[in-house]
Amino acid sequence: MENTRQSLFRTIFGMMINPSGTLKNALLSTKWYYSAAISAIAFGLFFGQTGLDLYKTGQKGVGFVLLSGAAGLLYGLLVIPLLGVIIWSLLKLSHSKQDVTETIASFCLSYSGALVYGTLGIIFSLALGWKTAVVFGVTGVLWATGPMIVAVRELTGGKNAFSIPIATVVGVIVLVSWSWIGKV
Repeated sequence: MENTRQSLFRTIFGMMINPSGTLKNALLSTKWYYSAAISAIAFGLFFGQTGLDLYKTGQKGVGFVLLSGAAGLLYGLLVIPLLGVIIWSLLKLSHSKQDVTETIASFCLSYSGALVYGTLGIIFSLALGWKTAVVFGVTGVLWATGPMIVAVRELTGGKNAFSIPIATVVGVIVLVSWSWIGKV
């Protein structure tokens, strides 16, 4: 159990510092559901920060904070893997030999930085009363773009032509959907 925690901790921070090397090792040693848990918790914290920010400004109630956090958990658990499946389908057109679970795990692991930023954002929000969704939450999601580019490049065998456009489109989809959810 201790090795799993240490390995997961190393994977989370490794995806922020050295996504290429970490991704190769993580796909061999990390179960896909741990990767999905990373994105689920990251988005739960991110959406929860949004709810807290709206609560602090008097725009929403406590129920919205809890609902936002739950929506974020579901978003990270369902939408991010679904985006991974869609991208896997597109990558199959470029003759990628990766299986769908590796693609899902890669996309979910890309949000390791968002998990770290989300944790820090909740700490600063609760301890100091800051509004942190934009400063920490959006920064964490944007931080995921780099690891996602690396993940797509690895999944396509080094084809850069797909990496940047795919990561950019996924990042835009995530931020636009977050914005929409915050307005509901």
